[in-house]
Amino acid sequence: MRKTHNKDLPFIKSDWTGNPIDNKDRYMNLDGLSARGLKDVFNWKVLQKNKYKKQREGQETNVIVRKNNEFLDSSVDGITWLGHATFVLCLGGVKMITDPILYDIWPLKRFTSLPCEIDDLTGFDIILLSHNHRDHADKDSIKKITSLNPNAVIYTGLQIGGLLKDWDVDNNIIEAGWYQTYPPYKGSVEITYLPAKHWNRRFLHDLNEMLWGSFMISHGEKNIYFGADSGLGIHFEEIGSMYDIDLAIIGIGAYEPVWFMKLSHTSPSDALIAKEKLGAKTMIPMHYGTFDLSDEPIYNPKNVLEDLSTDRDDIYILDIGEKHLW
Repeated sequence: MRKTHNKDLPFIKSDWTGNPIDNKDRYMNLDGLSARGLKDVFNWKVLQKNKYKKQREGQETNVIVRKNNEFLDSSVDGITWLGHATFVLCLGGVKMITDPILYDIWPLKRFTSLPCEIDDLTGFDIILLSHNHRDHADKDSIKKITSLNPNAVIYTGLQIGGLLKDWDVDNNIIEAGWYQTYPPYKGSVEITYLPAKHWNRRFLHDLNEMLWGSFMISHGEKNIYFGADSGLGIHFEEIGSMYDIDLAIIGIGAYEPVWFMKLSHTSPSDALIAKEKLGAKTMIPMHYGTFDLSDEPIYNPKNVLEDLSTDRDDIYILDIGEKHLW
């Protein structure tokens, strides 16, 4: 039987007893399936023409990389984007990294470099791993970041610890179900695992055998929401009713074709809807510009979001290596 929760962690939702499991012993979303079948993949990749084919010819990223390693100073609170869904967060003297992807992911090549040398990525207290998809949980990247940070604790979702142990990761790993809070780190930073509308598959026959989710990172009265991968769903409004969110980090890429991607990723316009449903004061976009995952040109998500957020001061579009101070 699939685990529904971590019996050693508290729930923040009084009427929640653990993640629902379907009759095939698989994890479920709160509001419907996100995963697509092989027939859908065939329809997308073989039968459907990419309307962006001409724009994609010779495409280059429009993400700027600021080379530096000053952002790693944990005495200065702030958040720095390293590309895709990888962020360095410094909060209350605690240093964290989200979904660390440091290399190409075969067969995908990075369109952006890291702002620093990989070996500079030391001194982390917490590694946040939202789900097991290869563009968020890459074996080589996880093995490297844990070798550089053997004392970092890994906070992740149910059943993912076994995958990491298969990779010979020796770090302390704590799994959580949705609405469960990990042990407070140094008594100052509290992290809770929350729903996302997505899915998990790493191999051919392991659909939704490991949990996916998002994170709320809290310190004092400050709440930062890391949305991970998610389509629009009822969880955004619910999470917004539970927290006063200062900053939401939400994906804007891998959204075309819409019929295929909408249930598991947010487009730039969907991301703005998610921000409003969360009631977040500000937003930082992610999940764009580094890997070519879908039909839209790699430069489209940023361009579209800039057009949609003209004259707004609540959307922070970061360069890689730029530290946004809290």
